[in-house]
Order: sequence, then structure tokens, then C-alpha cells
Amino acid sequence: MQSLDKNCLGPLRKAYCSSLNLLLRREAREFANELRASTKASRNPTVWLEGSGGSNQNVNNADTSQVSDAYAKMLTIFIPLLVDESSFFSHFMCFGVSALAPPGSPANGDKSNDDDLGIMDIDDNDTSTKKLEALNESLRDLLDGIQEDFYAVVDWAYKIDPLRCISMHGITEKYISGQKADAAGYVRLLLDALEGRITAQFTRFVDEACHQIERNERNVRQMGVLSYIPR
Repeated sequence: MQSLDKNCLGPLRKAYCSSLNLLLRREAREFANELRASTKASRNPTVWLEGSGGSNQNVNNADTSQVSDAYAKMLTIFIPLLVDESSFFSHFMCFGVSALAPPGSPANGDKSNDDDLGIMDIDDNDTSTKKLEALNESLRDLLDGIQEDFYAVVDWAYKIDPLRCISMHGITEKYISGQKADAAGYVRLLLDALEGRITAQFTRFVDEACHQIERNERNVRQMGVLSYIPR
């Protein structure tokens, strides 16, 4: 690859990213659909106050842990795959910088893992920054859009049981912490975006629960396991 005309390298990178992006998105979409179809979980009603949902409605405390297990499986399968694809792309397409460097960081700031990753030493910081910017732009082309299938799993889990946002947030946070040393820059952004999506969904649930409390009389008896802060 290094012997190719540099003018040909740009179009080759774009063609590679476009083709692999379609493949990765198809695999993620099919895997997410299969996860949702194979996970049998009853939807938990979000009724926390007796009388707010009708006198004949019962609260179902069904086990929905398999929903967060499905989300964890999605991360377990695809995050290492995306990291590997990012690293391979960086080396194969001769960027000369590490795919594992997060956006905005110097590509050669930490050389402790250079021997393992086969990263070239770059002395010119300006050249290094330009190459890292080019790599991050290509990684966006390579992986952009795949986040939608992760979002779909999060939204599906939320509809089944909003409280699963707590466990999904913990899973994501643990994964972010465990992947600091070897997660590609764009994959880190994906994990951060997932964490933000989960937080937004749980905030929505809390807001709806607060509105439910405000709509009902003060003496309505609370149901479920969450204790609300007196307003």
C-alpha cells in the first residue's frame, strides 16, 4: 500500500470505508433485530401510584434482566469488532498514526504501546495532527450510522422496563472504563453517545413519574420499589 501513488490513496480509502460501512451496519442491524426477537420479556407497566392507572390494574414485577443482558451482548460482540476494524484500517491504509488515539490527542504522545501496535514514530507534530485528523474523518465514514442500531436496542429496552436504564448505564460505564487503554477514538464517541442516550431516556422516565405524582392527590398510596423525594 505504501508504494501506491498518494493521489490514489484518498479515493481508495473512501471506497473501502463505504463498502465496509454498509457491511458493518447490515451486521449490526441484523444482530440487533435477532436480539430483540429472541429475548422474551414482558413489558412492565410504569404505574407507581395506586389509583393512577385504574383500580383493576395490577403491577407486574416480572424479571426483565434479560433485556439488559441483550444490551450487554450487543456491546460484547460489536465494540471489540469495531476497535479491531479501526486499528486494521489505520495500519492497512498507511495513516502512520494510531487508530486508538482519541480525537484531539497527539498521536505520538504515549509510545508505551508502539511496539505492540506497530505504530510509526512521527516527530513532526503538525504532520501527526493532520494525519490523525484524516484518520478520524475516515473512521467516521467507516463507522457512521452504526450507532442507530445500538440506539434501537436502548429504546427497545426502555419501552419494556424503564428501570433497565440503570443497569444499561452501569454496563456502558463499566465498558468505557475497561476500554480506555484500547478503544478506538470513534468507538469511544459511540460509547459516550450511548451513555447519553440512556441518560436521556431515564430522565424522561423520571420526569413522567414526577408528572404522574403531581397529577394525583397527595394521599394516593405509592406502589413499586422506588421511594420518591417529597416535593
